[in-house]
This record gives sequence, C-alpha cells and structure tokens, in this order.
Amino acid sequence: MNERASSQSRFPIRQGGNGWMVYDRERKGPALIGTDLAANLTMTEAERVKQMLINQPDGKGLILSALVWRTV
Repeated sequence: MNERASSQSRFPIRQGGNGWMVYDRERKGPALIGTDLAANLTMTEAERVKQMLINQPDGKGLILSALVWRTV
C-alpha cells in the first residue's frame, strides 16, 4: 500500500455529535491540526480537511482560521 492510500484509510470522515469529523485511526479520535480538532465541521469542510491531511498526514503547517483550513 502506498503512502497516499495509507493516509486515505487513516483519515475516514465520520458523523459526530455536532456535524462531521475527520477521524484519525492512529490517534483513535478526531484528527489534530496544530492544537485544533478536526470536528464539528460541515461535510464540505471535512472533505477539504481530509484531502489536506492525505497530502500532509502529520498536520504540520496546517492551521484552522475562522473555520477555513489552510496551509501556512
């Protein structure tokens, strides 16, 4: 399995108590971006976060700003 496929299976999107989350199978909880949890998102936001995490699985250089995930 290549790294991209591995990252895709590591970060599934799940419905949470308040919206959607990007789940991290290694952490066994919502994915972390810096100190922010990838939870309470719209489906569109969750899909965008998942794509960013697939490209950068450690989450370094990603931040949450006004509910918009971006690379810094």
